[in-house]
Amino acid sequence: MRIGVAGPALEEEVSLQSSEAEADAIDVLGEEVTSDVEANRYPNNLRTASVDEAVATIAIVDGDDQSIPKEFIPILTLCVLVTFLSALDRVAMSIAILPMASEFGLTETVKGQISSAVSYGYGAAILPVGLAVSVVSPRLLMVLGVLLWSLATLGTPWMAEFTNPGVGETGMVLLLPLLSIRAVMGAAEAVVLPTMQRVLANWVPPEKKATALAIVISGFQLGTVGAYLVSPQILDFMSGLDGGPVDVPGWRGMFYAYGLAGLLWIVPWWLIAKDAPTAMQYDDEDCEETLVNNGVADDASLVLNECEIEFEAEADSTGAARIRQAQSVIQSAPWKNFLNSPGVWGMTLAHAAKNWELYNLLAWTPTFFSEQYGLNVKESAAFSVLPSICGMIGGLTAGTIADYVLSNFVDECDIDDEGKDCESEKRTQVRKIFQSVALLGPATCLYLLSSLPEQAATAQLLLGGAVGLQAFDAAGFGAATQEKAGEKWAGLLYSLTSLPGVMVGSISVSATGQILDAMAGDEGAGWTAVFQLNAAVCVMGALAFLALYDSKEEFE
Repeated sequence: MRIGVAGPALEEEVSLQSSEAEADAIDVLGEEVTSDVEANRYPNNLRTASVDEAVATIAIVDGDDQSIPKEFIPILTLCVLVTFLSALDRVAMSIAILPMASEFGLTETVKGQISSAVSYGYGAAILPVGLAVSVVSPRLLMVLGVLLWSLATLGTPWMAEFTNPGVGETGMVLLLPLLSIRAVMGAAEAVVLPTMQRVLANWVPPEKKATALAIVISGFQLGTVGAYLVSPQILDFMSGLDGGPVDVPGWRGMFYAYGLAGLLWIVPWWLIAKDAPTAMQYDDEDCEETLVNNGVADDASLVLNECEIEFEAEADSTGAARIRQAQSVIQSAPWKNFLNSPGVWGMTLAHAAKNWELYNLLAWTPTFFSEQYGLNVKESAAFSVLPSICGMIGGLTAGTIADYVLSNFVDECDIDDEGKDCESEKRTQVRKIFQSVALLGPATCLYLLSSLPEQAATAQLLLGGAVGLQAFDAAGFGAATQEKAGEKWAGLLYSLTSLPGVMVGSISVSATGQILDAMAGDEGAGWTAVFQLNAAVCVMGALAFLALYDSKEEFE
């Protein structure tokens, strides 16, 4: 058994295919991922599908032996829909927090704590959930996850009623119910990517996996934009109808609507979805059992990927045996070498810096437009859409340029020992250039934004520039794991470098609220400090990557 990355498992590969597959897909902030030219470096069970295959869903359902069964298309559709709902529910709080703050008199610190609770829950659950997929039916696990996060979404307004606008221990105790239910929601949403990974592994032939994953990921993109565009309309419609004050936007009704949508989704999933086809389908002689992850954004899960689907229970294919297999591989991992590798530290610090910026923008952008420019909820949400579009464009641009550079310069190296050194050096240069753009570019935009432009449109363009340039990390640390670890340890290494980033991003959201409260007496000074701090973190992350990273494979 070996540890690898599902599909090609490079962040670069997914977004370009996704954008081709779904023309209207808009990337979740920071989740834009692009194509890679190195598909032929990996065996069939790790190889990316071509961009042409991603033009439409129907393109992956052809007549050959390696096509996706037609009975999987309704299941694939439901997979896209559940990722849409996942993004919708997560982003909704950044909009709902505006009327909630007005109604309950929430401080900026409390707003930050509420906004970050989902990420803390997600980070705590992602690894256990990934391993649970190996022993629990993915169909059932998805039902349990969606049921739990839908109930948590429905319960958010009720828990919010306990919120105390005061300070001190009493206020914190009364805030715990809301923080807890939001953390539960985040933990429940951790089922999505690992479960999708197992379902795709069971249904989709190896060379079609990247395309199918790209189609699924498009739901996250659409859900983010949907949250910004649809949520304000629901707030207006539900005002006075959801049990809240008549003069307050209907944020309670918005959570009720989104929670109900999740419960309704469960019905067709339970009736239609299957863990695997009714017959064996893919015969890949080169396939080996492996621990994998999607390599998508902050997916830190590890899932045991079996080459063949067993339809009759056997002693050596029980859940307990799979757990023992996973434990055996993890125990044999080169942990000490990971910790001592400067390149791994460079990747981890760059990822953490990216998440500090990314999570801040995702959680606080509507609040920034509302407080700094006096925009209402609907206007603030609309101004938050552009960064998502810029992120998609940036991801596509990064992938196209990276493909060109790698194919025209790296391939010039001779195939010998010196050629390997040449290839490693050139790949190192490419990764450092793209990661510099991905962190120093946003740092520049955020530093300019710290001067607080007079026009909201100017601020919107600077935020769009920050997110669009940040997308270039898909060709930076996002593509570095496979080069650094090769096929054997790439999945584990990606998880190791992702999970700290999730935690750092969550901390940054809380820290922003504390900064804004600490500098509340000086108009605008809080946002200036926040953006300057974000810029400084991006610079430090870029310097760490430039100083520490190289593309030489260390872990075989």
